[in-house]
Amino acid sequence: MGMIDYFKPVATWSTDQVRAFIKEQPDGSYNLVDVRQPGEYEQGHLPGAQLIPVKTLDERVAELDPGKLTITYCAAGVRSRAAASVLNNAGFKEVYSMSGGINAWDGLVAEGELEMGTAWFATATKAEEYLALAWLLEDGARQFYAELAMHFHEIPAGDFFKCLVAAEDAHKETLHNLYHGLSTSSTGDDFPGSALPGLVTETILEGGLPLAEALRWLPGKTAQQALELAISLEVNACDRYQIMSRDAVDQEGRQAFEYLAREEKVHLGLLSDELDRWLEHHR
Repeated sequence: MGMIDYFKPVATWSTDQVRAFIKEQPDGSYNLVDVRQPGEYEQGHLPGAQLIPVKTLDERVAELDPGKLTITYCAAGVRSRAAASVLNNAGFKEVYSMSGGINAWDGLVAEGELEMGTAWFATATKAEEYLALAWLLEDGARQFYAELAMHFHEIPAGDFFKCLVAAEDAHKETLHNLYHGLSTSSTGDDFPGSALPGLVTETILEGGLPLAEALRWLPGKTAQQALELAISLEVNACDRYQIMSRDAVDQEGRQAFEYLAREEKVHLGLLSDELDRWLEHHR
């Protein structure tokens, strides 16, 4: 079993499928959710779309009917996949992310875009396994943010990604300490390998995205595209820790995961603010 087996597909629809569905269905019979920033929404959005920026989705999920078919979309289809994952985990009946986002809706096809078609799906059976999986995802994010910091070192976004590197290191330490407290079979010195023997074959980011694939995607991309991807990573991370806090068997674990979820939520807000600044500067 490889690490990627801990992820499940996120259903997607092409823009043609979304157009056909909207044309055939009466208004109010489905949820159409724009998960971009308010400034992006104001510049243009799909008819009837409800704006719920992805950073606030977990707080505003009650505004949507979970029994209705739900379509999420963003600029290029990256943030909307993370949003669809959140709604799936919240128990929504049928959720689709619109591939290519509003860019594809407007006829713009971006070459070399990442196909993040998977999301976190906790199939672990022991607390130690959950912790090891989370540690590996944090480690992957740390490596990716370090690459972003170097890639964008000449602009303010580079310094921002440096801060995220330090934050991911702190999260890894928190998870390692939790493992030490839970594990009865190992001192934890070989963590996470001791909890997941034979599993660590490649570095994976949130959303089931291999780090190697993300690094191949990076050259030639703008800070905006990198920020959008980072936002999707943080959305998945926040959702993952909220799930883990609910499943925690003891108060220490629950409090730790709640803390990590709050941390990811803060990062998500900062990333969204940074994206707003970028969009305003390049409008």
